[in-house]
Amino acid sequence: MTISDKSSITTSLHQAYADLFEWLESRTQEEFNKVYIEGKWTTAQHCHHLLKSTRPINKTLRMPRMAIRTMFGTNNREERTYEQLVEKYLTALNSKTIVPPPQFAPKETHNRYTKEDLIQQLAEERDQLIAITEKWKEENLSKLILPHPAIGKLTIREMLFFTIYHTGHHLRILKEKNQ
Repeated sequence: MTISDKSSITTSLHQAYADLFEWLESRTQEEFNKVYIEGKWTTAQHCHHLLKSTRPINKTLRMPRMAIRTMFGTNNREERTYEQLVEKYLTALNSKTIVPPPQFAPKETHNRYTKEDLIQQLAEERDQLIAITEKWKEENLSKLILPHPAIGKLTIREMLFFTIYHTGHHLRILKEKNQ
């Protein structure tokens, strides 16, 4: 499926999180907080990072369009496709070590998260993101921009593309380190 319009974006958001939740549900609470590789995030920390990454998008998309435009501006370039956005992100990942800004980094304490709580919070944020996205007009997804800490200014559509990919990216990391 090509991800491009609002309908395919919401379907893909739902699927990316459903895949994540299915995998997370197969983990025990002990596995959720287990340190598999010293110095790397636990499964819980990956989930907390995804939660902290999604909340500000939801908060911003609930704001009046005029406020978003005033704060961040409007798009003045050709919008990237899903594939182009992924390529831009992967190039950034490969060219330097991307460290999430503190507001997006999970807490260091490993045993503080319960699997059920984080999954529930992520599901609520996913549901809000999909509901908010569905309220936006198709053309407005391409007009307004938001800042991304690693890859710069993105249209709202591109930020949604990123959220789809980012969720799957963390699931792939989790699967690799936990096998």
